[in-house]
Amino acid sequence: MRFWGMFRFTIGETIRRGTLIFYFCVATCFLIFFSLAIGHSPDNPGVITIFGSEFAHESLPELNVVEFILIQLHSSSVFWIILFGIFGVAGLIPGMLEKGTIDLFLSKPLARAELLMARALGATAGIAVNLIYFFVGIWLIFGLKAGVWHWGFLSSVIYVVYAFACFFSIVAIAGLITRSAGFSILIAFSFALISWGLELREKLFYLLWDNPVYHRLLDAFYYLTPQLNAMLANSSRVIGKDPLTPYSAEFTFMPFIYSLFSASLLYGLSIWYFSRQDY
Repeated sequence: MRFWGMFRFTIGETIRRGTLIFYFCVATCFLIFFSLAIGHSPDNPGVITIFGSEFAHESLPELNVVEFILIQLHSSSVFWIILFGIFGVAGLIPGMLEKGTIDLFLSKPLARAELLMARALGATAGIAVNLIYFFVGIWLIFGLKAGVWHWGFLSSVIYVVYAFACFFSIVAIAGLITRSAGFSILIAFSFALISWGLELREKLFYLLWDNPVYHRLLDAFYYLTPQLNAMLANSSRVIGKDPLTPYSAEFTFMPFIYSLFSASLLYGLSIWYFSRQDY
């Protein structure tokens, strides 16, 4: 079993676990909801309706209704999709380390680095399938029912999948060290909250202690770990500018670049740790 064989095996394992199938069913329910909710006003085809009622936006006359709905949907859903997706794949690394399973995997002509990265890539692919299904479904609904084919919304899924791949580096190293899916999930959730807090560190954590060394340590931790919250916020900005926060930051690639280096570091540390263990 070579790298791509393990990759395909991992994707199959995520399906057999059933959790991702559950998320697929939940996504389908949301798609059905939106397909029933979104429509056009019979009196004014240019006006979008939600369950037959015109979308009220008189207070924002310059509002792009479809863009506004897509931004709110995106920003309110992707964070939770990723977090709950961790439930479906957090057990892949600890499950690999179980007695008998690890013996079987290590008996294959596959380097430990290849084995670990195939598992990580397979986990990411499993989540990516669900994300792409949801995003393409929403894109088709608004295109077919509202006549708006918003390519920015469709392309944003690339950034969300990328964010998950970086975020999974935390799950991978936690799973290797703790050998527990439960602890991996707990650490992932804790890191997601910390990542959100570090985005606001100048207005939040800096105030706890006015010490430059403490501030630099916070900055170092921020840049040495995947910037999950910043990546997801920027993936929403691909769709357009949120009219409710007109002074929000513009889209930037920097969180994705920083996260590439930090995730590479964490995956590298995971490979180093994995290669030194005697199973």
